[in-house]
Amino acid sequence: MLLLHVSDTHLGATRPGNLREREMGFYEAFNEVVDIAKISSSKPCQVKILATIAWKSGDSIILRDVSGLREFKIKGSVGREILRLPCETSIYVEGLVEGDYLEVNKYEVIYPSKLECCETDAEDVREYAFNYHMYVGRPRCFKVIRTISILSYLIRNALIFEGFTELQPPILGWKSDPGLRGASKVKVSLYGSEYELHSSLIMYKQIYASIFEKIFYFARNIRVEPAENFYTGRHLVEFTQVDVEEAFTSMQESISLAESILKKVVKEFLNNHADLLDSSRIEWLDRTFLTEKYPVITYEEAVDLLTQHGFELRRGCELPHNAEAFLGEYYGTPVWLTGFPSTARGFYYIENAEKPGYNVDWNLIVPEGHGEVLDGGCREYRVEELEKRIKSTGENPSEYQWFLDIVSKGYVKPTCGWGLGLERLVKTFHGLAHVGFATPHPRLPGVIGP
Repeated sequence: MLLLHVSDTHLGATRPGNLREREMGFYEAFNEVVDIAKISSSKPCQVKILATIAWKSGDSIILRDVSGLREFKIKGSVGREILRLPCETSIYVEGLVEGDYLEVNKYEVIYPSKLECCETDAEDVREYAFNYHMYVGRPRCFKVIRTISILSYLIRNALIFEGFTELQPPILGWKSDPGLRGASKVKVSLYGSEYELHSSLIMYKQIYASIFEKIFYFARNIRVEPAENFYTGRHLVEFTQVDVEEAFTSMQESISLAESILKKVVKEFLNNHADLLDSSRIEWLDRTFLTEKYPVITYEEAVDLLTQHGFELRRGCELPHNAEAFLGEYYGTPVWLTGFPSTARGFYYIENAEKPGYNVDWNLIVPEGHGEVLDGGCREYRVEELEKRIKSTGENPSEYQWFLDIVSKGYVKPTCGWGLGLERLVKTFHGLAHVGFATPHPRLPGVIGP
C-alpha cells in the first residue's frame, strides 16, 4: 500500500487572498499528489509529467522536478525522440507508466537546453568549484544539495524540540574568533572604520545563551585557510556551522545532547529520505552512527594510542588530520576526544580546575577519514581569567574590550556549547572525497569559483 499525505502546507509560502483561492490551491496540491501516486504505482497508469531531463544513457532517463528524481526506461518511437534531447531540457510528457517503464504518447519542449553532455559527474573538485552550475542538476549533486536542505530542517526541528531558540547570525563585527588554527580572518573597511567578517560566533553565543539559556545559529562563516588545506579534503573558506550554546550545563550534558541530536537526525534521515543515498551509505550510516554510546577518550589517551601506532606527535599541539582519521578508523564509530591542551585552543575555553593546562572541551571524530565534524567546549566567563587567557595566546585584550566590558558587568554566565560543520556532515553522509562537493557554492582554499 502506498500512502501519500496532503495538507495545506503543500500550498507553500503563498497566502491566499480569500477562501476560494485557498480552496483551489488545496485542490491543485491534491491533484499533484495524485499524479505522484500514479507514477509511484506498479500498476499501468496514464500520466502527465512536467519535468527536466537530469540524466540519460541508452534507453534510460532520469527526470527531475520539485518532488525529486525518477528514473524510467523509455519505450516507443516517440520516447526515443526525448532521449535525443539535451540534458536540462524541460518537457511536458503524456504517456503510460508501467513499473519502471514510460511509454511516451506525446511530448512538448517547454524550455530548450544546449548542454552537450550530462552522463558524467564532476570528479575534480576544482572543476566543480568553477562550473558547479553545470553539475548541480545531475543526480549525484542534486541529491547532495537536497541532503543539505533536509539535514538543516531535521537539525532545526531537533533543537527546537529540545527548547532551543534560533537566532539570526551576524556577518560583520568588531572582532571575531581568534582560535582559527592556522587560518586568518577577512577585514573590511566601512564608514571609516575596520571590521571583521565572522569566522565564528563564539562570543555572541555566550552572550545570548546567558539570556535565552538555549540558543542556536545556522552561521555562515568565512576563514582564509592556507592554500595547502585544499588537499585535506575537509576545509572550506566559506562554510555553515550549526552553533549551539546552553547556559548552566556541563560537558557531559552537552556531549549527551549533541550525540542524541545527531543520532535522531541520522535515524529520521534514513527512515524518510534514504532515496537520496546509495545503499552502501545507508548501511554504513546505520552501522556507524546508530550504535550504543560513542566512546570517549582524552587528548592524552589519544596521543598515547597514536604514538603506539607510529605517529610522531608534539604534546600540547593540535592533532594532525591523519591522526584524527586514524582514531576514527580505530574505533569504527564516532569517538569523542576531550580535554585539549589550553595552549592549542582559543582563549574562550574554560580551564579544567582538576587538570590545569587542559580545557573542558571536546571534538567528535568520525570514521572513514572524514575526521572532526563537531567542536565544543565550556566557556570562560570570569573577566580576570579571560584577560589572562587572551594575553597567553598573544592577543591584545583591548581588541576584545567590548566583550570584556559585557563580561565584567555580569551579562555572561557559565555556558557550554558546540559547533557542527554542516558541509562536513553532508560529506560524511554521502562519502564524498572532498567537502567542496558538499555545498552548492564551493569556496575552497586557494580555489574560489564564481
